[in-house]
Amino acid sequence: YIKNLILFVYIVIIFCEFSINNQGGEQMNGFILTLNNAISFIMALIMLPLSALTYGIDAISVSSRTDDARINIAGIGAYYRSQGITTDGEYYYFSSKSTLIKTESDYKTLVNANYSAIPGEVKEKYNSKHIGGISYYNGKIYAGLEDSKVFEHPLIGVFDAQTLELETARELYETDDDGSLAVKKGVPWVAVDSETGLLYLANHHKHPEKLFIFDVNNNLEKTGELELKEDVYSIQGAEIHGGFIYAATNDDTQAIYKISLADGSVSKLLDRNLTKGSEGEGMTLTYRNGSLVITAIDMGPLFVNAFVREYNIGE
Repeated sequence: YIKNLILFVYIVIIFCEFSINNQGGEQMNGFILTLNNAISFIMALIMLPLSALTYGIDAISVSSRTDDARINIAGIGAYYRSQGITTDGEYYYFSSKSTLIKTESDYKTLVNANYSAIPGEVKEKYNSKHIGGISYYNGKIYAGLEDSKVFEHPLIGVFDAQTLELETARELYETDDDGSLAVKKGVPWVAVDSETGLLYLANHHKHPEKLFIFDVNNNLEKTGELELKEDVYSIQGAEIHGGFIYAATNDDTQAIYKISLADGSVSKLLDRNLTKGSEGEGMTLTYRNGSLVITAIDMGPLFVNAFVREYNIGE
């Protein structure tokens, strides 16, 4: 009875937090933003027992954790950070299945939020239900949009990084030589090369054989494909730096890989070694004090919390 009571209380708290946060609408004015952050702080205090529990599980579950720092977010805040992450070098952006949020560099303090990031007309036309991994480029957030579980209408979504509103939904209806859809089973992630303006994505497949390439600066026209020399299992999100795609996966060790843009060769960079039952999600890259830092997210095994982890790879 006590366990059921505790579970019920947490469900009520999460529901209340979700309801209050959604009062902000699609764009947050100054008052709503201040109110939202205040509510988030209060809810964080209320959720301290759950946060402590999930952090404790994480701390004792694996002896060879490879992160250099971690932030644990429990409650509805975990949902808002459950898919992708990207950065413009100052702010961080997170996606969930239906939302986009923008935070300060602490990953917590909200700057803006769009709690209904897929507009009604896009839902109606394409049955889009899922925002995947995201990537920042030149004032825009690029995202994979999917009609989840159906996978007949793969899209690239282009969002304004300031308002978080969808500006364009690019249909991906290119076909193979046999006439079948080239981008099959959705778009789980996208990554934009800031040096070339080329966007890379893969099929929603556990074992993608190639990446598709599109030119952001030319109406997202398809420019080619990149064959992968080795299997990279279950890519969840990626970013590009220095001629390589850094890809976060949900394989046995939730590893992060480097994929050469020159020839598609693959090398493992590090293992995240998350708690059993956790799910590795997206990642992004930034420079800090002259060193390249990977920031990656993962959902805890109870799926009531998310970790934002930093990995200093020293490049």
